[in-house]
Amino acid sequence: MTWRRMIAVMAALMLLPLLAVYFFISRLEIPGSEMEIMGVRSVFPAGRHVPVAAAKNGWQGFAFAGNFRFFRRPSAHARDDHQSLQRKNFPATPLQAELDLFAGGFYAMQKAGKGYRLACIFYQGDSNYWADMASANSLDFSRRVFERFILNLRIDGEGVSPRVAGQVAALSREISPLFMQTPDMLLGMMAAGFILALLIAYLSNRFSGSCPRRGAADAGTCTPYATLRVGGFGRRRISACCLRHEGGQLAIYRFRRPFMKIDIAGARHEIAWETSSFRYKNIRVILPYADFQNWRAILMA
Repeated sequence: MTWRRMIAVMAALMLLPLLAVYFFISRLEIPGSEMEIMGVRSVFPAGRHVPVAAAKNGWQGFAFAGNFRFFRRPSAHARDDHQSLQRKNFPATPLQAELDLFAGGFYAMQKAGKGYRLACIFYQGDSNYWADMASANSLDFSRRVFERFILNLRIDGEGVSPRVAGQVAALSREISPLFMQTPDMLLGMMAAGFILALLIAYLSNRFSGSCPRRGAADAGTCTPYATLRVGGFGRRRISACCLRHEGGQLAIYRFRRPFMKIDIAGARHEIAWETSSFRYKNIRVILPYADFQNWRAILMA
């Protein structure tokens, strides 16, 4: 395998994680279903929902698919209760916004492990409402589901203010790609990382196989960008190299420095010839066919 083919194989192997990620994220979509829960109508995550048995302090709620939860609590002072919930639970959350949801609303995003947590609280009449959703990863599928729920809220036939869509969109524009990514962003970041790794590998081999500066103008004495394979017990290294004929010696250079020098007359019987390469001890040098023929004539002379 030449160093160029090695880089091509690396590119093919790097493509596999991209395909795996695409296969994974294509199955993360959470479908929605319009329903009414505790007097509130919206598009909730589809599927079975169950009561949250651990709810305390007068809250009643249901858990849905995708780690989505929705709660309601009656309150004689819903406005004060809403402000208290906001101060107590989201005192210094960087990503937050006031929403014109019914009598008042609030939306916050927080980092949680490798993913994030979303929460929305609002009140209407004598009731406070709480919705939250947790994502185990940083992709934005859960956010899209959560914001679909917010924008489709209706209580007693009253929908959300037209300003809410702009408020939600403004908060979304503040999200850093390091905090949350769309599938396209994630695939793009991975692809950029792979391309950078391949570019580094290619440039490293181009430099490794270039001719040394001294004597570079001496045409015909240097064959750049050959492939050097160094074998050993349990290991094999492939890289580019260049060959020079220096006063009865075959000099193999890597990164413009001598890697090995072979006395042509003394080592001729140890050199094994193959179709387009030759072996000497634990190394093998692979060349384009025309260069191989030229070096074979030199080494066999």
